Amino acid sequence: MRFHVPNNELDAFYAEKEKIKAEAKAEAGDDANEEAESSDDDITASKLFNDRIIEKANIGQYAGAVIASIQELPMQIPRGNYSLDFYSNFAKLHGKTHDYKLMHKDVNKIFLLPKPDGVHMVMLMQLD
Repeated sequence: MRFHVPNNELDAFYAEKEKIKAEAKAEAGDDANEEAESSDDDITASKLFNDRIIEKANIGQYAGAVIASIQELPMQIPRGNYSLDFYSNFAKLHGKTHDYKLMHKDVNKIFLLPKPDGVHMVMLMQLD
């Protein structure tokens, strides 16, 4: 699968980078500029695409403080053991292979039902 990133964004990025290099060259001279060129990190189209997805999806590194956390929670759907972390605006299910983000506004109903053994309970959530 190939992703197309418009050239105007990369061209603008490289033009800005060249402008900064030219300003640094004018201030410091040729010797300092050679060291700056070797230490610059090149941005790729995939990195630019990844940054744009993270920005549009609001999935940055900081999600806020965890209010409560439940570890090793057995679930039927999705199947497996998950840890459930509650944040101020959403809940996060973290499993071995998948992560899910449940917004509080998307939860319509929650039922807590007893299992036939009389000891365990089942929590059922209806999502919008």
